[in-house]
Amino acid sequence: MRQEIKADLALLSVTLVWGTSFPIMSVALKQMGPYTFLSFRYLTAALILFFMVFKKLKDIDRKTIKSGALIGLALFVGCILQIVGLVYTTPSKSGFLTGMNVIFVPFFIAMIYKQLPDFKSVAGVIFSVLGLGIMSLDSNMSINFGDILTIISAVAFAVQIILVDKYARGVDIAVISFLQMFVIGILSFIPAVAVEGLNFPVNKFTVSSVVYTAIFCSIYAYYVQNKMQPFTKPTHAAIIFLAEPVFSAIFSVFIGDALTGKALIGCLFILFGMLVLNIKLPKRLVQLKD
Repeated sequence: MRQEIKADLALLSVTLVWGTSFPIMSVALKQMGPYTFLSFRYLTAALILFFMVFKKLKDIDRKTIKSGALIGLALFVGCILQIVGLVYTTPSKSGFLTGMNVIFVPFFIAMIYKQLPDFKSVAGVIFSVLGLGIMSLDSNMSINFGDILTIISAVAFAVQIILVDKYARGVDIAVISFLQMFVIGILSFIPAVAVEGLNFPVNKFTVSSVVYTAIFCSIYAYYVQNKMQPFTKPTHAAIIFLAEPVFSAIFSVFIGDALTGKALIGCLFILFGMLVLNIKLPKRLVQLKD
């Protein structure tokens, strides 16, 4: 199996884990504010990782600090703007607009590296965006303040994917993952205190939801992303991450959400978009030309 396919499958496992977090967070956020949840989630992840990497921190270099800080900052901006945007827009439209990072990634790559996406990437983006639109959009196509914030969050998530591709090479993955979690946790702690008063109701569900998302949706997910994404193309990673709403829709059934025919059709389009990435094409279609 080619390294790129292994990387794609590893990233797909990340989206599956992220998909499980949506129904969990939707219940947890009824008991606490979003900033408080983010703060406890990422600081818990950082604390766990600290005990795994503290011996390595004495030898940490400037490149690793810069890498972890930049990736963490981009992810924090994306998470915060997405959450605030949800106050003003619908969850379905938020999901669609957040998924627009799949378009921003190849656009930024073309700008930065002067490199056009190949035919498979373009086809994968088209099918995936169509699927996401079928799943998420309704007749209300107006743009409001929340939509604008969510679009900016999609830009931040696209930047995070590109930063992982650029900086998660030649560094200790566990250390960079710790720095990433610490940056997000500390930056989330500020609005958690200032806006929400750090109101964390201690019960079995809130504690277990924080621990679960910290270990699986943060430590595992971002460690795998940092480790495996450099072996595939950033555009491929962005398309694969669109499987997150697919798994989210599936797992949300367990909290009473219906999996509609429209959602199933959208899921099929997204999955087909991912399959296109590994189809062997004639050489004349491998690279798009000006």
